[in-house]
Amino acid sequence: MAFLSPRQMIDELNIKPGSNITDLGSGSGAYIYEACKVNKINNHNGKILAIDIDKVKLDLVRDTAKVGGFIVETMIADLDKKLILSDYSTDYIILANTLYMLDNREQLIGECSRILSPSGYLLFVEWHEKDSLLGPTKDMRVNKENALKMFKDNGFELKKELSAGDYHYAFIFSK
Repeated sequence: MAFLSPRQMIDELNIKPGSNITDLGSGSGAYIYEACKVNKINNHNGKILAIDIDKVKLDLVRDTAKVGGFIVETMIADLDKKLILSDYSTDYIILANTLYMLDNREQLIGECSRILSPSGYLLFVEWHEKDSLLGPTKDMRVNKENALKMFKDNGFELKKELSAGDYHYAFIFSK
């Protein structure tokens, strides 16, 4: 029973040091911490932004990153609504275990297309639709084919499908 490794997923992005990285629905920060290590935020001019609706989680992410010597900016936002971010403002987007929670999934994917730089990449990780004791209930899960269609309909191109363990599927998209 293999479980997802955020580090392996981040490594697949081949992040260039100094890049701007945005984690949409950052939660407890598992992907942010790995992105910090790769991006070497203290040695370059890049920016890492964690966005979530939960202020307590964002405070924890920021404070934990600070203990590790990294700077993470945070933003409270409802991902079902338009993001207050500039067009093409990020080089990499992380969207992991988040889409299933949203009512307006297409809107968020459209926002990802708007804020991602033309040469950027998006890491998408989501729960398999098969039922399991871990993760959301089966009716909340995002069907893999539906996810691919939503991204394609919003101008994304599938670059790579990743091996994401027994409970998840993952893709890297570009514009």
